[in-house]
Amino acid sequence: MQESHHIKANIHSTGATVRSADSSGLRAHGKLKGLDVFTWMQPAQEALTQFIATVPTSFIWVGNPTEIAAILTEKPDFNQKFQSILSYGVNQTGFMLENEFEDIQSLLHQLMSELKAPGTLLFTCTDSDSEYVSMKILAYLNLVQLT
Repeated sequence: MQESHHIKANIHSTGATVRSADSSGLRAHGKLKGLDVFTWMQPAQEALTQFIATVPTSFIWVGNPTEIAAILTEKPDFNQKFQSILSYGVNQTGFMLENEFEDIQSLLHQLMSELKAPGTLLFTCTDSDSEYVSMKILAYLNLVQLT
């Protein structure tokens, strides 16, 4: 009985985190292959860190090398929260990333093979080309079958 109460508490805190992050640009898009899909363009690092910390499922994170390096440098223990991290664009951080793609389009072409449920698929972008990246991601999400 106590375990059930703990699960309810996690669901409540996740909902509160999503609601608070939503005011700053976090958008939920439904499910893709069993994963909850979110986009967050121009997230503040502190808010993004809080969101990652409080969501109880593992993540597949799609972002640029700069924001990924910033979060993982601040919170190296977050590596355990990720099923996979996929970055796009030139990596000038010196931070070694496992799945690097030349651009967002190349990454999106390979994304389906990385998706493994359950979990959360999070797209972020903080680069100067975030409007272009956002359009590419939203076009991709419109093409795939979200539930």
